[in-house]
Amino acid sequence: MTALLSWMDKGFDFLFRLLRVLPPFAVLAVFSAATAVLALVVVRWTSDQQAIRRVKDRIGAHVLEVRLFPDQLRVVLRAYLSLFGHTLLYLRYSLRPLLFMTLPLLLLFVQLEGYFGRAAAPVDRDFLLRVILRQADALPEVSLRLPPGLVQQAPPVRIAAEREVDWRLRAEQPGVSEILLRAGDSEATKRIVAGDEFTRITPVRESGGLWARMLNPGEASLPAGGAVERMEIEYPARVFHLWGWEVDWLVPYLALTLLAALLLKGVFGTEL
Repeated sequence: MTALLSWMDKGFDFLFRLLRVLPPFAVLAVFSAATAVLALVVVRWTSDQQAIRRVKDRIGAHVLEVRLFPDQLRVVLRAYLSLFGHTLLYLRYSLRPLLFMTLPLLLLFVQLEGYFGRAAAPVDRDFLLRVILRQADALPEVSLRLPPGLVQQAPPVRIAAEREVDWRLRAEQPGVSEILLRAGDSEATKRIVAGDEFTRITPVRESGGLWARMLNPGEASLPAGGAVERMEIEYPARVFHLWGWEVDWLVPYLALTLLAALLLKGVFGTEL
C-alpha cells in the first residue's frame, strides 16, 4: 500500500507539472470537472437509475400537490409525509455509489490539499518549525542543520511537558530545500518550500504507519522507532478570492464539481 501511495504522489506531481502553465483556479476547475466525470460514471453504473428516476418523479408530483392544494390540510399533510418517505428512499438509492466513491474521493482530497491547502513560506518572513520527540529526555540533545538560504532567527524553545522543540526560521531565497534534525543517534529530514511557486506543500511529516503516510502525501513517514515523532512547518493558508471573499479551496472546488455534474449528466445519461 505504501508503494501505491508513492505512485499516486508521483502521478499527481506529474499532472501538476503539466498544468503549471495555468493559474491555480484554472487547475482547480480542471480537477473539479474530472471529479464530476468520475462521480457521474460511478453513479451511472452502481445505482438503480430507473428507481431513482421513479422516486424523483414522485417527489416532484408531491411538491406539485402541495402547491395546487394549499388550502386542503389533509392533502398537504399527506403530501409532506410522502415527500419525507420518498426523500429517504432517494438517499437510500444514493448510498451505494457514495460508498464506492468514499475512498477514491478521500485520497483525491488529501492530494489536492497538498497543492491548494497551503502556500509556500514567504521569502524574508519568519515561519515556525515545530518538532515533537518521542521522549522528553532527548530535548537537550536536539540540533538542527540548515541548508544555504535558510536562517535561524532565534534560539530554539524547548517545552518539556509537550516533548516539543520550536524554531523560528526565515527563507532568504525561494526554492525547495531540506533541513536535517539530529536527536541523539536519530536523524530526520524535512522538506521546506519557500517563495511563490505553485507546488506541493507537505506541512507535516510524522511517524504512524500507513494512515500517517496517506494523510501526509509527498514525504515518507518518519521511522517508527526513531526519536522524532512529528515535524511540522507552519505554512500560510492558500485562499481564493471570490467576489471580495477569501475562501478555502474546497468551496470553489465543490461548487464547480456540482456545476460540472449538472451540465454533463445528460452526456453520460446519469440520473442524479
